[in-house]
Amino acid sequence: MKSFWVSVAFLVAMVFLIGCSRHYAPSAAQMMNVREGENFGIGTTLRTGDLYSSDKVGYREERTFELDENNWNIEWFTYSKHSYFLIGLNFENVAPRVVAGVRTDYLGLFGWYGIPATDENDHDHYPAGAMLAEQLPINEKIKIGVSEYISNNMFPVEETTEGRSKKTYVEMYTEVGGGLYAMYNNTVSVEFRVGKEWDEPNYRYYLLVNIAGNSPPQKK
Repeated sequence: MKSFWVSVAFLVAMVFLIGCSRHYAPSAAQMMNVREGENFGIGTTLRTGDLYSSDKVGYREERTFELDENNWNIEWFTYSKHSYFLIGLNFENVAPRVVAGVRTDYLGLFGWYGIPATDENDHDHYPAGAMLAEQLPINEKIKIGVSEYISNNMFPVEETTEGRSKKTYVEMYTEVGGGLYAMYNNTVSVEFRVGKEWDEPNYRYYLLVNIAGNSPPQKK
């Protein structure tokens, strides 16, 4: 247990030094199926739709803006569950988020919070969100579920002035959406999600695949 949290503290320190600027809602399937004790896992997220991607370049007063909301990322996580309560860390590539929530076998409520980042005017933006999930066990190994969420998502912008100087900052948008997932043996999950930008007619489609392991608490 002690070594687990020492490793977590080391990872937090590392990613705070590295920094990052992309944040999306984490996997509902994995949060709903965290087992008692310490949990860890890795997966990937693929996204498509109305992305702010690098082929969308804007121009204004001798300034060029290149947007970079990429269409995939690696997701890895370490969660600790005790009774109905869950807390841990979730990473998109190297961007960390603190995750906490409460859950039963059928219902869960979760929230997350990441490192603040600044926009073009040096205003802070806070990557955070909340999710409600409902789950139905089909048998001892297979579970299906649905989720609803709201999330502050970010992506980096690179600004070039007169073809010379460059400045990088973030843009943020609020997304609301929902998803469906299937979980096998509390280990492998596949999840499909649709999200809509709060104040724009932009839709994004997500496919999340994750695999997890567990270190149960030691019996005294």
